[in-house]
Amino acid sequence: MKAFYAEEQKRYDPKAFLSSGAPQPNPEKPERVERLLAGAKAAGCTIERPRDHGLGPIAAVHTPEYLDFLQHIFARWQRIEGASAEVIPN
Repeated sequence: MKAFYAEEQKRYDPKAFLSSGAPQPNPEKPERVERLLAGAKAAGCTIERPRDHGLGPIAAVHTPEYLDFLQHIFARWQRIEGASAEVIPN
């Protein structure tokens, strides 16, 4: 069996998520990906780096408006006075 992993995954470190409208500490930490990777290796998985397929497959399932939103939301979010450091839906 194959498992896919890229070093960039270790940078994923969100501080919070919303649960029932209230911010909660996020369990997604860089250490979690290390544990999952170790488990995949212990199970005999072949670890492969994912290939970049470009935006084509993403654009095939999402509207141009949504992709534009994702591309620009962080810069827009930073201009909101008092906004959190991370973009979190309200």
